[in-house]
Amino acid sequence: MTVLPQSTDALYRLNDAVDGFLRSEKEFDLADPAAHMLVGGRFRTLGAQIGSSVLAGVPEEDIAAIVQPARSACARSPLMRDEQEWARGYPSDYRLVEHVVAQANGGTPETLGWHVEANLQQSAITQQYRNRVMHQARLISDVLTAPRNGPRSVLLIASGAAADLRLIPPGIVRPGDRFVLTDVDPDALSLAQKRLGLLNDFTTAVPGNIFRAVNQIAPLGPFDLVLADGLYDYLNDRAAVRLTEAVLTRLCRPGGTFYFSTILAGNPFRWSMEYLMEWQLIERDEASVRALLPGCDVSIGADPTGLTLFTHVRTRRG
Repeated sequence: MTVLPQSTDALYRLNDAVDGFLRSEKEFDLADPAAHMLVGGRFRTLGAQIGSSVLAGVPEEDIAAIVQPARSACARSPLMRDEQEWARGYPSDYRLVEHVVAQANGGTPETLGWHVEANLQQSAITQQYRNRVMHQARLISDVLTAPRNGPRSVLLIASGAAADLRLIPPGIVRPGDRFVLTDVDPDALSLAQKRLGLLNDFTTAVPGNIFRAVNQIAPLGPFDLVLADGLYDYLNDRAAVRLTEAVLTRLCRPGGTFYFSTILAGNPFRWSMEYLMEWQLIERDEASVRALLPGCDVSIGADPTGLTLFTHVRTRRG
């Protein structure tokens, strides 16, 4: 009996996983809503085999070629197609966040794409997005309801359409309070303005890259709370340190809070995201996050899915 080299064996298993995923259309009754669990099982197997192939040393181009038919089939899910195409010119755009928060399924019913999207919307990778939004809404609410004289101010970096701020009841906002939104996509800010309702009266939008917008934003502060959501998932260490320094020295009020979230190292969805979409994230563990914040008062905890780290930095009081 000949023992196959690890990489060759991984290729066989990957081919089988791709074939099994594609056979779902013939082997399952896709008119049954529960079929998304069966499709989901094969989708997860495919992701696991992609990861095994990477770890076995299979060249990236070989993996990509083998999974291409499955990638094409996944494009029938609007959620996955948008991440493949980067229609807005960047990954995880505001439309994806809105889609995930709404727990919508844009696929055609009774198709493979519908079941893939249903599986994704019930998975931990999309739930962690909703957890981020809810956590940020709580942080904003805490600032607005904490006993403090004078107006309160909140800055949302990479705000998208401000799904978190839209959860805030206008009744807890007082005259003089200010929310500042900044995002590279002006359409995201336009959608925020359409959906914020009464909160628009307290909101200022500053379009542009945060590194170039700091000079424009700083005079609108200082801020009691600065939120950067998942921006650090796309910043290398040098850029992350640069942004952190700008926030802590120029934007945050002494005694204020800077918050950002990061995908945790070891993300089990990584291989599906990278090979079946075009979604690369910079993963960090707690030690890596703390290394970005030397000498800071830092509190770090994981979201309920265990996929994301919530980092809170308290600035020193003057």
